[in-house]
Amino acid sequence: MDKLLGENKLADNHILCNKCLNEASNINKDVVNNLQQFFLPEIRGIILQGKIGETENFGSSQTSNFQSPETPSFGFGGTVTRLDDIQDQIVALNARLSIFVNSEVKELVHILENNEKLTAIAEGLTIPAKVEGLLFSTQKRVVFIDKKLFGNVQKDEYLFENIRSVDHVESLLYSTLKIFSKNGSTAEFKLHNKNDGKNFCNAVNQYLNGTISQSTSQQQQQQQQQQIQSSSFNLYNMPVSENPFQKPAELNPVQQNSGIPKEAPEVIFEQLEKLGKLREMGVLTDQEFTEQKKKLLDRL
Repeated sequence: MDKLLGENKLADNHILCNKCLNEASNINKDVVNNLQQFFLPEIRGIILQGKIGETENFGSSQTSNFQSPETPSFGFGGTVTRLDDIQDQIVALNARLSIFVNSEVKELVHILENNEKLTAIAEGLTIPAKVEGLLFSTQKRVVFIDKKLFGNVQKDEYLFENIRSVDHVESLLYSTLKIFSKNGSTAEFKLHNKNDGKNFCNAVNQYLNGTISQSTSQQQQQQQQQQIQSSSFNLYNMPVSENPFQKPAELNPVQQNSGIPKEAPEVIFEQLEKLGKLREMGVLTDQEFTEQKKKLLDRL
């Protein structure tokens, strides 16, 4: 094997020949100066991306002056398949995926639920196991998948409800994503493009913050409901002297001469207004409101 001065050793201890090194360096100038930071799948991906780009440029130049009258069809029978929809989502995210994860992309049809949408997706490998695969996030979870040679799929799932935070570190040519779980464990991934880590953090944090806000809102609603229930309990169990709907007999001289105490209309109307507010808050039911209202009107 032809080599430069010394061995062309990669990060995974593979030795790269000069021909492959030259091809990769022609596509990405940083390869030759940072060779020990690359893994073999990354070098293969760089070379393949270059060849794919040349093919696309050649094809576009040949068809630039020709327009086909046919409308594009998707899937079978002209209908849009689930895989078509997923691939459209990947394109919309401007994700850069190589052909090495084609099988994983097809596997998304069986992994994603019908209501799940991709919010970030990247090609990378696990650290420290160095398992190559596909990492993606949706509105409810982050998942890493690796489809093996014989069809079995390795799937590592991280639900948002179990994630404490996410963080990323950008290097010259790649990025590292860390997922911190609430149980204290950490999952780490090396993503082949340096912007992928930031994209993942933005996507995941958006939903994490939304979940936190939703939980806070639910807690506030529960506290308000508890306060209402407490107020309702106190209303019907407070002493007669403190109840706004009842007057003690000794404080109302009219009660000496009549079975029903009489009060000024202004006081009754004020209490009726308070009664209506308590019904709007949910403290009183309609039946309780009607009974209390009748008692107040009898005191006019």
